[in-house]
Amino acid sequence: MTARIAQPIRAVSSGVSSPALTERVRLFMRLPSRPLPAVLTGTLTLVASLVVATPVVAQAQAGAIDWQSCTEPKEGMQCATIKVPLDWSRPKGRTIQIGLARRKATGPASTRIGTALMVPGGPGTSGVAVLARDPQFTAAVQERFDVVTFDPRGINTSTQIKCATALVDKVMNTPMPQSNAAFESLKLANKQLSENCRKLSGPLYDHMDNLHVVQDMDAIRAALGENKITQIGYSYGTVRVQQYAAMFPDRVRASVADGNVDHSIETITEMMDSATAPAEKNFLQFAAWCDKTADCALYGRGTKKIFGELRERAKKGTLKDPLNGQPLDVYGLSRIALGVNMPELWKDVASTFKSLYDGGAAMPKPKAAPKAKAGKTQNFTRQASFCQDWNFRIKQYSELRTLLSRLAAKYPNMMWNDVHRAAVLDCAGYPGKATNPQAPLKIVGAPPMVMVGNVNEYASVYAWSKNAAKQAGATLVTYEGYGHTVYPRTVAYGPSDCVNDLIDDYLINLRVPARGSSCAGIEVPGTGGPQPPRS
Repeated sequence: MTARIAQPIRAVSSGVSSPALTERVRLFMRLPSRPLPAVLTGTLTLVASLVVATPVVAQAQAGAIDWQSCTEPKEGMQCATIKVPLDWSRPKGRTIQIGLARRKATGPASTRIGTALMVPGGPGTSGVAVLARDPQFTAAVQERFDVVTFDPRGINTSTQIKCATALVDKVMNTPMPQSNAAFESLKLANKQLSENCRKLSGPLYDHMDNLHVVQDMDAIRAALGENKITQIGYSYGTVRVQQYAAMFPDRVRASVADGNVDHSIETITEMMDSATAPAEKNFLQFAAWCDKTADCALYGRGTKKIFGELRERAKKGTLKDPLNGQPLDVYGLSRIALGVNMPELWKDVASTFKSLYDGGAAMPKPKAAPKAKAGKTQNFTRQASFCQDWNFRIKQYSELRTLLSRLAAKYPNMMWNDVHRAAVLDCAGYPGKATNPQAPLKIVGAPPMVMVGNVNEYASVYAWSKNAAKQAGATLVTYEGYGHTVYPRTVAYGPSDCVNDLIDDYLINLRVPARGSSCAGIEVPGTGGPQPPRS
């Protein structure tokens, strides 16, 4: 559930921190520029069915949006806001603001098909900020569609969820609990954060689940004057795309879900087992590459052996983080090892492991992050969104210890997948209920949906895409490569023309890809880097 959650991923290479690693991991996860969260940050893209009351259906009101220049002007982009009910079960009650952004179709008006709604992930990602950086579609689609996105309720230009920065920092910077006392302390911190956010944000805090976001999306469709919407969701945004198709099947023209999570997963054990498996596989692929590649920093030394010794030192408390001199536990080491999931970083990762193993050169101590001033608040939605969409609640430390022990025994190198830290820890002690709990996805009467799944994906893992596609009756396009989401370009290696051609043909011409469609990966280990947006 898409990318990190508590502490930044750091790398050391030949005694200095790798400048590429943190930013590339952030781009890989399609995250805003800030310290990496731990997933599902992410995490993550979630697929769900609807067990809810009959939804309110917004009626089309062409021209209801007053598009203006954005507060931070961006060439070719306009911004606006609309009002929606705070609580969709009370459509005539209090309202909140939803922020929108648009890039108009680049082709002639005579060829315009309609609006393509880009649905952001996270939870917590600003669609407006993403669209300002990158149109998120190929040039061919941009010619035929106005590209519109939004800030999901609680985020950025929408009415915000506010929380005390000191409490957010405390939760996000808490290391993996390894004692009952530490776990109880985390539960208390989660409870205090939730209560504080609710106090500062009011009733909006308890209406942050994706079922509310889906109805906000229909209000956007209506305000745009579109009878049917073309939508594409990335990562956590696929929950919204899929639930929209389930709730409003007759309002959909076409749906694409890129980087899926299976919202029918019943337990944390099931989620973490399926999420850690590809991370372990990618570690083994990295190790095999390093052992046969002369310019890998661990060439000739036995990559698995070196990492195994690092892991044992971390368990004993004798492994030191060269950046701050503090002990690095096995979960901190696993967080650093997340780079094995990105082949363009394999050289950096190997150099990091070598530096850790050899003791690292003296490194400048980073400036300590300033303590949050009393009364300082920030926009933070992850806990509210995730804990209202999932009923994962670890109540006792013994449950966490059992989970971690099982993962370590089954996946002895990575031990667990830190990307999904939020799924495991964020809702322990959360004083609220899941209002959109996981359940099998059931879509009836909607046009065919197309999903994209990445074989070596470790955030929205391939197994989740396969199961979500099966439940939805969707066509799954398989990308046999790495990274988090594929369309319209991989983060490090640029576009997969194979994937883009299939998705473009579907979005523009409504031609559904053939069942079993598969595209070769384009990654070359040890090379590559973040690609600029295509014109």
